[in-house]
Amino acid sequence: MSHALTLADSRQLMRITQRLCRAPQADSLLGDQGLAHDLMRLFHADFIGTTRWNSRQRAFDDAVCVGRDAEMARQYALHFQFEDPISPKARHRRQPSLIHSVVPRRELERTSYYQDFLRPFRTVDGIDLYLYQGARNVGDLRIWRGPSRRPLGEREVALLTLLRPYLVTAMLDIARTSTSAEGQLVQGVEDGAWPRFTHAASRGMQPANVAAERLLDRLPAVAEQQLRARVERAVRAGRPTIWNQYTLSVTHDGGAALIRFVPGESVTGQSRDLERAYGLTPREADVCKLLAEGRTDDQIARELHLSYWTVRTHLRKAFLKFDVSNRGELARVLMFGGRSSSTA
Repeated sequence: MSHALTLADSRQLMRITQRLCRAPQADSLLGDQGLAHDLMRLFHADFIGTTRWNSRQRAFDDAVCVGRDAEMARQYALHFQFEDPISPKARHRRQPSLIHSVVPRRELERTSYYQDFLRPFRTVDGIDLYLYQGARNVGDLRIWRGPSRRPLGEREVALLTLLRPYLVTAMLDIARTSTSAEGQLVQGVEDGAWPRFTHAASRGMQPANVAAERLLDRLPAVAEQQLRARVERAVRAGRPTIWNQYTLSVTHDGGAALIRFVPGESVTGQSRDLERAYGLTPREADVCKLLAEGRTDDQIARELHLSYWTVRTHLRKAFLKFDVSNRGELARVLMFGGRSSSTA
């Protein structure tokens, strides 16, 4: 297939590069709905996703998708990234990679990743581009098509190659903006007062002190929406959760809940404490305790005489029970989340 670009392609490319050169208006590449729409049109895509590789946690963070239900991104972050046979092979490539050049189609179709994840979400043919500034991965762009669509090929490789420097710059700008937004919390803390919120079914989340009011005043709209969504989840679950690397604890008082940003007490304790506080199995609790102490998955496997993949299975189940999406968030809750929903 020829990769010659049409006049329509060139016009669409110009529109996209102009959008990518603007100051970011969202906290993710696909949070800009106009840009996401233009990318979908240019690539005739059914689904576009982005993630960011966290080298310290050895996992992908910040999964976002357009063209499929947000549940797809959630399931990928919680579980399927650890079953993904494509990303470990494609992640170190600096050029656009057609999926079936990384893992042959027939081989991919035999995997649980395809049968339990890609196929149910109707994403069967794709191309990935991992974005680097020097040795640092700043994110990726994943473009997929559904069944009965023509395969992705040389045209899409050529388009992504042209867009790559603009995508890297945009990802770096978004990362700087996100870091600035997270810093608003620290700037809002004065005289040792951390933000506190109340939550009631009739009114939702409301600031309960001056620090909380200042935080809401300073946060971008997208970051505030994320905070409110996290609070809702924490209240429903009755457990601590994470927002922008800060732990939110929940205390119920009658029909209302108090949500606090917690800089303090460790909850690692003994494994049996974790079983009681979070409903873990004994082995899940052992794995979580060692994770909170800084062990890698390989070290945990050796210490507990388990396979690496058994450790990963226990961690995935713990992610669900703690309402977190990755290893780093789990460690943060274990270290700073309060001993239980009743004592948080």
